[in-house]
Amino acid sequence: MKKFILVAATALMFVAVPKMVAQKGAATGGGVKIATADVEKIAKELPEAIEADKRLTEVRKKCIDTLGMIESKYKEKLEAYKKGKAMMTADAQKKEEEELLQLQQQYGMYQEQKFGNAGDLARTRDEMLKPILQKIQQAISAVAKKNGYNFVFDKTASGVLIYSEDASDITFKVIDFMKNNK
Repeated sequence: MKKFILVAATALMFVAVPKMVAQKGAATGGGVKIATADVEKIAKELPEAIEADKRLTEVRKKCIDTLGMIESKYKEKLEAYKKGKAMMTADAQKKEEEELLQLQQQYGMYQEQKFGNAGDLARTRDEMLKPILQKIQQAISAVAKKNGYNFVFDKTASGVLIYSEDASDITFKVIDFMKNNK
């Protein structure tokens, strides 16, 4: 359903908006100018984006290491349980099984807390990327205004752009603008 709405909105944008702008452009003597930019490529050129990526990778590695330790602890406890199960009383077996279940739950909770959609990594990534994306947006807006573009589409966003000529790609103009206006 979301995909249908996205496709419908995109189709409407390609049909209705250019007509409205074309009418405005006809009144002012200009036409519609559309450009594209590769936001991902622009971000890869920014030192602060590269640094943020490094920090996120470090945080992610620490979380993965912690998950590995929980998993190892679980496997060791499971092996010990399997080996000694025959010699355990029913109460001892139940206690060991509860401890194993607790470790499984701990693993799942930690994984959700760190890697879930609202987890620590997602929040950290959003906090780090917000100022970077704002900076890119400002640069794209400045380049678009300077070159008279009515619309700029992100080439990397899926489902938004159907076709673009290489000549309409302003990615490198934005990169140059950002390097020259630090």
